Amino acid sequence: MNKSQLTRRFFLQKSMQAGLLLVAAPVIHACKEGLYSELMVDSQKCNGCGVCLKSCYYDAILLPELTRYSIDAQNCIDCGICEAVCKQKAISVASVDYFIKPANCTKCGKCLPVCDTDALIIGTNSVKYSITSSCVGCGLCVTACKSEGNAISFSVPNYSVTSSRCHSCILNCSSVCPVKAITLEGKRAKINTSLCTKCGKCLPACPYSAINPAQVTLDQAKCTKCGKCLDVCTYNSVKKDGTVSSDLPYISLEKCTRCGKCLPICPEKAIYNVNPEKSYDPILDQSLCNSCGDCFKVCNDDAIVRELFAAQIDKQKCYKCGKCETDCPENAIY
Repeated sequence: MNKSQLTRRFFLQKSMQAGLLLVAAPVIHACKEGLYSELMVDSQKCNGCGVCLKSCYYDAILLPELTRYSIDAQNCIDCGICEAVCKQKAISVASVDYFIKPANCTKCGKCLPVCDTDALIIGTNSVKYSITSSCVGCGLCVTACKSEGNAISFSVPNYSVTSSRCHSCILNCSSVCPVKAITLEGKRAKINTSLCTKCGKCLPACPYSAINPAQVTLDQAKCTKCGKCLDVCTYNSVKKDGTVSSDLPYISLEKCTRCGKCLPICPEKAIYNVNPEKSYDPILDQSLCNSCGDCFKVCNDDAIVRELFAAQIDKQKCYKCGKCETDCPENAIY
């Protein structure tokens, strides 16, 4: 059956249905507006895919040309998300792959929150570092942590003397100071903070506990669990609790969308990417594209360029059958 036959047959069916309904005038009057209300296109929802064109028996839908999509190579990060959602296989992207260096990974978990697809498998790490009361405030851990999470900082930056406790026995503390930072000022000891190396040798030398050390604090939220603070501390003042699983960390390439969000997050630079053997600009084959718009919806980098053409309904030709409303994938016809 050709299109003209389908059109005539469908029109006759509608006419017969309308004729039967007209017998019951009160009923028709009550639902006349619902039966014969005009169909309209929501231009905000229509993506110009043209599905409705095939649904309409009466050529009542006007769409001068399908919406065209293209890829801006400058904005594209080669993640390949659009390629994965394209059912027509119209998109080809030379996607990069991401991997983890197990030797560098401390399983700190900083990368996990940014991965939307749970592609990062790193195992468990319940390690927690803390500063004990034996800390002399030397600051070696502060320096070591700066290149990591910068989680350790001085809460009290310098050594000081409690005057009320000092008994002016200057020889006890000054004699052990390797940089001669402790002197007598009046009847009380004074520490020259510009010379003091915070080595802590004066602390046990003072019989009256009049010297106050510098103090450091550790922010657990910033700690990357790298362990460098433990390695540099010569006073056994860093405590380590918990364990790390022996499982090798890896990235599931089946789940990975190659978005690259994890790469700058890793404090140990354990995550790296590998470019494909053949690198090329992303391709969108217009001959295969059906203008569905799926790629446009998933691209977060504004790399998909859309030239939008919205459909319209010719009210003179439309028989209000509703077939286009049913078939529209975007619910743009109402």
